[in-house]
Amino acid sequence: MIIPREQIYSALFTTLQSALGSKFATMSRRWRMPEEVSPESRPALFQVQTGERAKTNATGEPIIWIATVDLVIYTQGSGDEQTIPSQELNTLLDAVEAAIAPPPGSDGKQTLGGIVSHCRLQGSTRITENVNGAAAMAVVPVEIVTTA
Repeated sequence: MIIPREQIYSALFTTLQSALGSKFATMSRRWRMPEEVSPESRPALFQVQTGERAKTNATGEPIIWIATVDLVIYTQGSGDEQTIPSQELNTLLDAVEAAIAPPPGSDGKQTLGGIVSHCRLQGSTRITENVNGAAAMAVVPVEIVTTA
């Protein structure tokens, strides 16, 4: 990659922090299991690197790198029997989608400040309700595309 990997992953996290800092009690690049996150530390969002894939061809064009990140979200949850765990989660998922959306005037691309070709939600979000009681969790896949 032309841009150092750490700069790319850091830019994604900074983008998320700027847009979502008021919505999450905890935001970190160091993932923790649900039972390790106290109710006071929720809702929580963790950015987890999950892989990188290179696309090449025989014509000598630059390598295209596709990096994948999971955003792991834990809701605060409620002891109220009438509260549906996914209600809080749905609001947080909407906020994450908005945070990664292309900024106005960007030709429809989120480029993390011009350092990548694309950063976008890509793939299936996995949702689990009733994690450790009344909380919910989601794993949101993000794809980052850049060239070498």
